Amino acid sequence: TVPNKAVVTLQPNWSEIYRGEAITLRCEIKDGGDSEWEYEWRTTSSEKPSNQNELSIRSVSASHSGVYRCKGRKKSEKSSTDWSDPFILTVSDKAQSVLTVSPSWLSAGASVTLNCSVKDQSAGWRFYWYKTVPDPSDNSYSYELLPGSSSGTEQDSYIVHGQTHTAGYVCRAGRGDPVYYTHYSEPQFIWTGGQFISCHVIIKFNLFTVCDQYTVY
Repeated sequence: TVPNKAVVTLQPNWSEIYRGEAITLRCEIKDGGDSEWEYEWRTTSSEKPSNQNELSIRSVSASHSGVYRCKGRKKSEKSSTDWSDPFILTVSDKAQSVLTVSPSWLSAGASVTLNCSVKDQSAGWRFYWYKTVPDPSDNSYSYELLPGSSSGTEQDSYIVHGQTHTAGYVCRAGRGDPVYYTHYSEPQFIWTGGQFISCHVIIKFNLFTVCDQYTVY
């Protein structure tokens, strides 16, 4: 063996990886210098790594979860490094955004603050803000991006100024390249003019959430 140490690293180096994200596992040889290396991987996952130093996965799934180890071998010699320490990759289910609004009751013309949160809040998320647009043809909603939100915002809050009527809002978060998006949040409604609607039965479609039974107070 050679004294150089092999290390498995993850890019992006986020504390939690979600199903559908793009990642790269890299085998780095410490103090490898200008030597040319060949690489060997071992893993308990379903992935079948090549002999390259990088293992890129465009869309990770639960089957990629497992232990990854690597080692390097100098092309000019027969000697190699020891196996790296194990790197454990855990792929979580698709992330869910949660939207809160304050206040939920307000006078016409007042401002309302939207807050969007994700479980792994500090890991490079940008936030996308939407207004619900009712579709009377099938009693569902589509989502319309709010101004300044097309590329996402670094801030996890968004202020809607001059709210004059009852409206619904949703959010989601995204990160990476290509952008990985969380699930849309559940819609939150802002009530104006003394109107309040209590939703009893919620039906979820692929991109929509519908209030099927409600009471107006």
